[in-house]
Amino acid sequence: MNYEEKLAILSDHYQRERRKLVPSQAMEVLIQAFPAVLVAQADGFTDTSEVQRLSEIVAFLCRRKEIPMNTLDWTAEIRYLSIDADFWRKTFLDTLKAFLQLHPQLYNQQAEFMYAVAVASTGDVVRNLLMRFHRQDSATPKEELEVISDKERAEIERLAEELEFQKVPEALSYLRSLLAHSHA
Repeated sequence: MNYEEKLAILSDHYQRERRKLVPSQAMEVLIQAFPAVLVAQADGFTDTSEVQRLSEIVAFLCRRKEIPMNTLDWTAEIRYLSIDADFWRKTFLDTLKAFLQLHPQLYNQQAEFMYAVAVASTGDVVRNLLMRFHRQDSATPKEELEVISDKERAEIERLAEELEFQKVPEALSYLRSLLAHSHA
């Protein structure tokens, strides 16, 4: 099944489940933003900085597709996808994978979206606070501050596998280089 067929099936299913009309271009934005949504909620909650980063990703995609931002209540759609991520995961990722096969140059963009959302929350906040407190008491820091939590990193690695980043070695290398800088 090609991308257009997958998009049509997903769009029809999404609109029936959501009971909302979603134009196909808006659906493409949601498909491309979906991995970032999964990363944002990987640690169990989506904080304010992650929501802001997701909004920036959606705004960027809307500008590229020349879709007016008022086409959908994007925040509501992102929230819905966050809550029902397990239900939509396979269908959205299969459709995105078909899209990326047509546009392999956009793998790097996907890597940037996932990384940008992950670093927006600065890792495991409690762990980082405890380490900062320890650094003030110690002359030599024992651990680095975490920029991306272990759960976010695991989700990014799972997504890279599911989206078949290995088929585009440059994109996989780029994603790995981003993740290599995930400690401060």
